[in-house]
Amino acid sequence: MTRDELTVLMTLGLLGAMLLGWILHWVWSSFARARDDSIDTIETMTERAALAEAKQAEAEAALAQTEARLTNVLREKEIDLETTMEGLRNARQQISDWQAAYEDLKSGRS
Repeated sequence: MTRDELTVLMTLGLLGAMLLGWILHWVWSSFARARDDSIDTIETMTERAALAEAKQAEAEAALAQTEARLTNVLREKEIDLETTMEGLRNARQQISDWQAAYEDLKSGRS
């Protein structure tokens, strides 16, 4: 092997090593950036999950409050209905009594 061939081989070897180092550096930087991005993404997702849980808790509390209010309204309406039905029952009974008395008076006159 001559001196020129050795120089060319060493130059090619150094260029290859430099190219390989540059490629490995690029790959490493890409992975490091991806890891940093994924950490940021995980933190963002964690914040969003915590916010969603807080909103869910608020919604559940509002739902429970609304349900309690509607239950109270329903109870009041049922009581009103029961009172009205009792009054109607009494009115019908009185009408029946009045009709019977009227029929007795009518048959007594005839």
